Amino acid sequence: MKLSRRALSLAVGAVVLGLAGQYWHQQHEQPAYLPGDTAEFVGLFAPPPAADSPQTRRELDELLEIQRLRTAEQSAAARDDSSTDVARFTGALGLKPGTDVQLPALRRFTQRVEDSIRPYVRDAKRHFDRARPYAIEPRIQPCLANTPRDASYPSGHATYAFVMASVLADVAPTRRTQLIARGEEFAHQRMVCGVHFASDIEAGRVGARWLLSQLRASPQYRADVVAATTELREVRTE
Repeated sequence: MKLSRRALSLAVGAVVLGLAGQYWHQQHEQPAYLPGDTAEFVGLFAPPPAADSPQTRRELDELLEIQRLRTAEQSAAARDDSSTDVARFTGALGLKPGTDVQLPALRRFTQRVEDSIRPYVRDAKRHFDRARPYAIEPRIQPCLANTPRDASYPSGHATYAFVMASVLADVAPTRRTQLIARGEEFAHQRMVCGVHFASDIEAGRVGARWLLSQLRASPQYRADVVAATTELREVRTE
């Protein structure tokens, strides 16, 4: 049976769209370095403190005290660190601001890391569904114009910060001390901004340890570390 030219065109188009959709799904949904089964990761965490527990009250009071002492400059720095961008670690890497744009291998590598860990944190958040601090304590005033809509536990930004600091230390071992300190600062900014409890941050630390062990077991991760290290060495001034 012969197909009309229009029917043939539609059939070819459907195949192309199907392949494109499959490619998009693979690129955007499948982790680059991790297998994708998040059950073990979610099982790492103890449930967060209940909203009406004494621990939650202590953590809320801690956030209120941070808020009371928070300066405009500190608020601005915390807002800047709401962006999960490797450029926020440029100084800790010993690079001048803007240098990271000359590092495409490092950019691709760190983006793959972020894409790989995101589904794990997302599933843990959905599992525990902890309310944000400002949803429990109305006196907390976040320093972000658009407050996060997802759950609070574990902190995605803290997980990212702890993972990224160690990942970059794999690329630049001589900067490990500065990078780890920067990761701690980046994570703490979520409390400065009033969008996470201290226990959210600590859960991010726990999750980061597990994720790092899995990342470092990936042959592709190790190969990309070598590529990023070689690239970085060419622009480092110290």
